[in-house]
Amino acid sequence: MKWTHLYLTLSSLFLLFISCLVVADDYQVTPADSWVKQHELLTPNIPNEHIKDGTFYLMLDTQFKVTEQAPQQRFTRTVMQAANQSGVDYISQLNIDFDPSYQSLSLNSLGIIRNGEYIDKLGSAQRQVLQRETDLASRIYNGTLSLNIIIDDMRVMDILDYSYTISGSNPVYQHFSTARTLNWSVPVVQQFMRVLWQKPTPLHINFVNGESTLISTPLNIGFDYQINQHNEPTMISASEVPYWYSPYKQVYFSEVNNWQEVIDWSLPLYQSAIEISPAIETITRQIKLQHTDLESQIVAALRFSQDEVRYLGLEMGTNSHRPTPASETLALRYGDCKDKTVLLISLLKALGVDAYPALVNTEETKRLASLPVAPNLFDHVIVTLEHQGKRYWLDPTTSYQRGDLAHLAQPNYGVALIVKEGETGFTDMLTKPLVKRVQVFDSYSIPEKVDDATHFTTRYEYGDFEAISRRSSIAKNSLKSTEDDYREYYQDSFKGLKTAKPMTVDTLDDTGQLITNEYYTIDNFWKPDNKGYRNDFYASEIQNSVYKPEQLERNAPMWFRYPNDIETTIQIAFSEPNWEFEEEQLSIDNPFFHLEKRVTFKDSILTLYFDYSAKQDHIPADQIEQYLNARKKLINETQYGIIKYGTNTATTMQVDEETNWYSVFILSYLVAIIFFIAAWRFEVRKRPEFEGTQFYPVSNSKFVIYSLFSLGIFINYWSYRNWKAIKEQQQSHIMPIARGIFAPLFFIPLLLELCKHSEQTFGKNKIMPVAVGFVLWLAIIISEVVSYNWEYGTWLFLVTPILWLPLVNYIQNLKQPEQALEYHSQWRARQVIISIFMLPWLFYGLIYELYLLPNSTIVTGDKLWSYQVNFLKRKEIIPANENVQYFYSDAFVDFKTDGNGITENTIFSYWENEHGVLEKDQRRFSDIKKLNVDYAKSALLTTTLTVIDHNGDEMLLFLSHEDDLDKKFVAEVERLIKANTPATEQNAD
Repeated sequence: MKWTHLYLTLSSLFLLFISCLVVADDYQVTPADSWVKQHELLTPNIPNEHIKDGTFYLMLDTQFKVTEQAPQQRFTRTVMQAANQSGVDYISQLNIDFDPSYQSLSLNSLGIIRNGEYIDKLGSAQRQVLQRETDLASRIYNGTLSLNIIIDDMRVMDILDYSYTISGSNPVYQHFSTARTLNWSVPVVQQFMRVLWQKPTPLHINFVNGESTLISTPLNIGFDYQINQHNEPTMISASEVPYWYSPYKQVYFSEVNNWQEVIDWSLPLYQSAIEISPAIETITRQIKLQHTDLESQIVAALRFSQDEVRYLGLEMGTNSHRPTPASETLALRYGDCKDKTVLLISLLKALGVDAYPALVNTEETKRLASLPVAPNLFDHVIVTLEHQGKRYWLDPTTSYQRGDLAHLAQPNYGVALIVKEGETGFTDMLTKPLVKRVQVFDSYSIPEKVDDATHFTTRYEYGDFEAISRRSSIAKNSLKSTEDDYREYYQDSFKGLKTAKPMTVDTLDDTGQLITNEYYTIDNFWKPDNKGYRNDFYASEIQNSVYKPEQLERNAPMWFRYPNDIETTIQIAFSEPNWEFEEEQLSIDNPFFHLEKRVTFKDSILTLYFDYSAKQDHIPADQIEQYLNARKKLINETQYGIIKYGTNTATTMQVDEETNWYSVFILSYLVAIIFFIAAWRFEVRKRPEFEGTQFYPVSNSKFVIYSLFSLGIFINYWSYRNWKAIKEQQQSHIMPIARGIFAPLFFIPLLLELCKHSEQTFGKNKIMPVAVGFVLWLAIIISEVVSYNWEYGTWLFLVTPILWLPLVNYIQNLKQPEQALEYHSQWRARQVIISIFMLPWLFYGLIYELYLLPNSTIVTGDKLWSYQVNFLKRKEIIPANENVQYFYSDAFVDFKTDGNGITENTIFSYWENEHGVLEKDQRRFSDIKKLNVDYAKSALLTTTLTVIDHNGDEMLLFLSHEDDLDKKFVAEVERLIKANTPATEQNAD
């Protein structure tokens, strides 16, 4: 067995080594074969309003040639036009994938069309074969190579026209099948789909979501099938749709027409790998010694395949669908879903249990049953068996699964094709769990005095896959980190919440449920209310399940979790007597969910009981309004408020009339900032981990709004989180905190990292051209600099978050857990509070720069609004026939209470005295004898200007020293005094 292990390991390493040594000789440059049908290119005007990524698709052409003897050939021609610079970056680099173990690649043509002239690029384009391994993050090695092509001298409005042919097909498939999408979310001028079928038996052709004209031309042997489409309407799908939903029109070509043929194809693959070797018999003997009943033995075999064999797939060539023999997988102690399935079936067979592979599709799920027959529609395989009249679905790739056979969390991929003789079609997988997904038991012990601490305990019982997910999260992040995360979650609701004793975690061996117990004290349980004190209780888990979609006007169904059973019990025990509550019982039932609510009060204990159950896995588009109305009723009924009447002198704050409100103002902001930092730190420790999250996703709306409300701080935080993710992925030594603080300076490096990620993930830059990014970076830097020096800097600041949206949008739309985007896009209490405190400053700055509020600096008269000038004239502060030249107000909010300035012939000042009466003073320049100026030493102080007239009377003005404009003001006054003084008096002086 050791030699087998060594042999397989060396063989795998050899295959990987050979793949790494592949060079450009693995493809050739030749014209397309004569069987290929060429099409004339149409070049209409670009519909710019519908263009994405700056790319206009002029032609998508796919042609197959299938014969009895020769390898299958697939010809592909794509013609794209760069509508803008983004399109240039998008189409100037190509990646053509192929599997060298059974395919060969021929590059047929490569050129650009500029102003109607074709320019061949086969000679000048850089070409290199790369091993990309796009599924490496999923621990799958498939050996796929990619011909990377970089086209030189690509310009805006250029048309890229390239074609290639791939010969060969995966030998594991015995029958031909292919599918093609026929309408897209972007405009496509011409589409061609052709299958040159040179076998005597006709293909089975089916359309989904609409039909297109199919031309079938008989041949000497076979048929020539063609679909030609021009300007097919675009199709935009809604957000938050079920996995199985797809509105796009597709055509399917298949050599088989019933699922029995697919089963017949799959059977030999698995039967040849299922075996009872001596090593397997050894494992099963140990299982039988430890477990006496058959049900326990089945579970033990499942757990062995899950926990003792790690997941790893070497899926080069036929290994993509051909499983490894069970004995080899056992020796290697690793394998993919096929290998682990075969191993589990072999163990079960040795235990005397008949089990079978079940083919599923984890993305199409139940839609699979409505699709045309094809053997390549499956992406996963699990195990199924029947025991005592009940069918079970077992997934050996699942980790951290617990419970007996009856309570095992069984996967639901909608439908499955069981690989068993006699099966002819799909089997429904839906199995109703015996335990609820979540059960919550909250208990509050409320003391008699308002100021005394309330004891709060909460018990969560997670069942089914929720238990698996939580168990995995604790194993990954540690129990202490999970405890901190949970505590911070509650601290958003209870600011005075503290841990009373450590959290405990248990597992029920029979049901597989994960149980967490948390113990807290709450110092500030009660919230002041106009009637006394109040607190509210919520069935949060239920409320979160009945969510409000972002897109309300829909043309597609909305995803809805199902099955989803949640039970919440809240008990409030009162130490103080004489509490009274009315008992209540309510039932809400509709097509979407069912809710039972009971309120009981006995022996000074108030009990709130809520039992929720979803009834379907989606909300139809035409029932969204009905669903939202039902949701509103559920939200109202799953919260309950209690009021404690009376006044608590211990918590009443007496404020003396002489209170320094300025200090209170500063203190309130300091408290808000401290709360924000503390709540954030608590949230960091309780923040859930979302498996598969690559970066820090947040919705565009929250990014823009929160960046503005936080005065730009969120941009720094968002940048920091993404640099932190990059550091963890690359194991680099960068400093995310520094790059977050100086986010604008690191915009380009972040863009380049995301572009590299896009190239690795999608084979192209889906963000924006680097040149465009450079322009945005310059705009960000300029806006940062100018906003501090320009008089309308705050208004310019409004644009800054928008400049980051291409990066935000790319991360947001990556294939990451939807829960991560939803979690980070939610508004939390601390964020709302800090926004409330910051928002006045933003509005103040905007209004301030429009001169609707007094400015901190001296301004020219043309900056004043007409109503302000009219006020000065109406109050006779300035002459009715003169205009303001310079103006400054030392008031904080209302310029009507203070101000001074000059007109063409006068200098003026006004202020409100202690009785609220407006006083004013004015001097004509011709009456002024001299000026005394005391310039401020800093911009935080004010300059005093004393004006002395010929009678010796003085007039005092206060001026801002900001930007040295006070000197300009004084110089202008001196000039006007001189201009209005007779020459004789000037000479006398």
